[in-house]
Amino acid sequence: MPTTPDTELRDQDPVDDGAPVATPSRRRFFTMGASAVATMAASAAVNAQTSRPRGKPLPVPVPVGTKPDASADWKDPLLRLVRRITMGLEPGEIALARSLGYAGYLNYHLEADAIDDSEMERNVVARFPMLSLPISTLKTTDSTEVYNQLADAALYRATFSKRQLKERMVEFWTDHLNILFAKVSFLKVADDRDVIRPNAMGKFPDLLRASAKSAAMLGYLDQNNSRKPTPNQNYAREIMELHTLGVDGGYTQNDVAQLSRILTGWSYDANGAFFFQRSFHDFTAKTFLGVEFPAMLSTAATSAYQAEGEAAITLLVNHPSTARYIATKMAKWLLAYSPPQAVIDATAATYTATGGDIKAMIRTILSGKNLMASPAKYKRPFHLAASSMRSMAIETTNIRTTRQRLDSMDMTPFYWEQPDGYPDRVNWWSGLTSQRWNWANYISTQNSATTVKLNAVANFMVPNTADGVVAQINARMFGNEMPASLKASLGAYLRAGTYNEARVRETIALAASSHQFQWY
Repeated sequence: MPTTPDTELRDQDPVDDGAPVATPSRRRFFTMGASAVATMAASAAVNAQTSRPRGKPLPVPVPVGTKPDASADWKDPLLRLVRRITMGLEPGEIALARSLGYAGYLNYHLEADAIDDSEMERNVVARFPMLSLPISTLKTTDSTEVYNQLADAALYRATFSKRQLKERMVEFWTDHLNILFAKVSFLKVADDRDVIRPNAMGKFPDLLRASAKSAAMLGYLDQNNSRKPTPNQNYAREIMELHTLGVDGGYTQNDVAQLSRILTGWSYDANGAFFFQRSFHDFTAKTFLGVEFPAMLSTAATSAYQAEGEAAITLLVNHPSTARYIATKMAKWLLAYSPPQAVIDATAATYTATGGDIKAMIRTILSGKNLMASPAKYKRPFHLAASSMRSMAIETTNIRTTRQRLDSMDMTPFYWEQPDGYPDRVNWWSGLTSQRWNWANYISTQNSATTVKLNAVANFMVPNTADGVVAQINARMFGNEMPASLKASLGAYLRAGTYNEARVRETIALAASSHQFQWY
């Protein structure tokens, strides 16, 4: 996991890979013009030593910020929409978008439950059976295997599910309501299955209420043992700072203390079901966000004690600061790192008018006008992995080894320690260049019947010429919006050595490592 400051660009300059200077190698590929590559190719044709050693790291691209915005080449609003609401371009998705048009395609993905994804669900049950088990059974199973199946399923769904916008929002809410698997173990399976996924495209208040009763969340933030007279303040603080109001949302430290008293008793039983622990509850008077919570009798009904917490959560989800905070964060996720204030205001107004309807807010954010005015965003490692597998038409029998490569890119699923979730900031991820290029090299060379394979490499070789390969890469990975300079460089690289399947795979890896592919 990342431990360096978010202002540091990490691993920008690995040591030289030892390739001869005269070689049109992958290290030098993106720092040279097409003409230079072509000139060097003449030398390569007569020098057998110019073949780049197999298994060497991919080249390091020019650091982020020194190249123009990748979206400058993205003229088609429809393809911009596909990039934003899916985990990556691929021919079938592009064809679907073309058939439906901008509004129709957005509506299609907004109504995720209407999309037939039954084949995906059958595969998930068959490949990751632990995810369907009740907590009473999961708690007696091997926690390492439970984690592996949960993490494997996350990448598998993101890559292959037809409900692509839902998967993007599952990723978003997983970070928004972050829980470290290492602390809660099997309880996170139930949180993913019963809290995040069913509510990812619903209404935010429903999602928050489900999270507030999630054993994984209560355990992660130590709420399950919070009791009078000295309640734990972790969950009370984070539900305001990170889940609803935002750090500048108008609450005080006294509100944190008061809410922690209101929530005393919120816990769960041995099987991970929400349970209100009556003896833990502080039934004396409280004041939270300016609202009085009167003292109650020690003989009051348990439901009355629990209702205090329910009322406090209602205050939070209805607060204008929550509308602004959720609107801002969703606009950053779907539109731009610095979304226009007008978009935030409109999305907050939609939140208020619809009671926090997530689909309605997405519709407000992703107008064609908004999207065309927004610069590209940098793919986080999870997104990069899924997008490259989608565009390459990777087939998988067992995704685990592939998923574990996310560790080397510092984005191990469900393993961000802090409650704020993995960062969605370009300066956090922009230095992990060598790991990202190594990923592209790895995935493009896979050909295993037992794990993963780029079995569709023949589809990139139609017609079976350098120009034909580049054209297929352009169509499949870039939606025919590849800049001319990249086309020329890829073509020159293909012609620089022996033209064969291995060279084509290397060229696909280079395309996936390009500046343009790293953004969406």
